[in-house]
Amino acid sequence: MTEFTTLLQQGNAWFFIPSAILLGALHGLEPGHSKTMMAAFIIAIKGTIKQAVMLGLAATISHTAVVWLIAFGGMVISKRFTAQSAEPWLQLISAVIIIGTAFWMFWRT
Repeated sequence: MTEFTTLLQQGNAWFFIPSAILLGALHGLEPGHSKTMMAAFIIAIKGTIKQAVMLGLAATISHTAVVWLIAFGGMVISKRFTAQSAEPWLQLISAVIIIGTAFWMFWRT
């Protein structure tokens, strides 16, 4: 895999930022991200356009911040662990989460 510094030296780095913005905008149009709930909230409180814009900005900024935190966390963790050594632990953790959620749902019903 080509290293990031090599890509920067080739002079094609200008393409990364617009591509990330475009892909992020397309990602935001996909289902989910609670757009329906935010719209329903604004309608329910009889919100103004300014409140709707502020809610959208808050959701966008918080979503982007979480993505950046996950990316930086992944960069830090990837320096310490290899995929082969981390995979069994990730499988175990995901299994515990799934089984725990199933028990919780069963207990609630």
